[in-house]
Amino acid sequence: MEKVICSYCGKDTVSIKDHEIEISEPYAESSTIKIQERVCSHCGFSEDDGSNDLVIQKELAALKRVSMVNVLDELNAMGHATASMERALGLPARTIARWKNERSMYPSAAALALMRMIRTFPWLLAVADMHFEGEAARNILLQHAAKELEDIRFEHPDIL
Repeated sequence: MEKVICSYCGKDTVSIKDHEIEISEPYAESSTIKIQERVCSHCGFSEDDGSNDLVIQKELAALKRVSMVNVLDELNAMGHATASMERALGLPARTIARWKNERSMYPSAAALALMRMIRTFPWLLAVADMHFEGEAARNILLQHAAKELEDIRFEHPDIL
């Protein structure tokens, strides 16, 4: 086996060490995966040679899928029906159901970002349902903000 040279100090005292890292995605739990790093026993420099990329990408894809399912479950629990979300967003029928139920389907970055924004700000569905009309969007935003302020004032009367 060929000796590996440290890219920092140039010594041939490099060994492969297993290392665990934790990765996470919004609205999904975190996951711990094992990766390998090259570590120089002379200078302590450690580096990843790129061989871990596939492992990390595979686990991130799985976490993104979990994130999408959790987001959709939470929106459904809030009372947002799948068909009404598809209509409001102009998505083809059964698109959201496929994102949620087909284990082999991994959501695109755009789909995931859209649904995370809607989960974070569910009132965006009402804006979409109003065809993104400016004045209606502003009114929905102000109504939501007023309700949030009222809730905060009720929960923490000493703040406001």
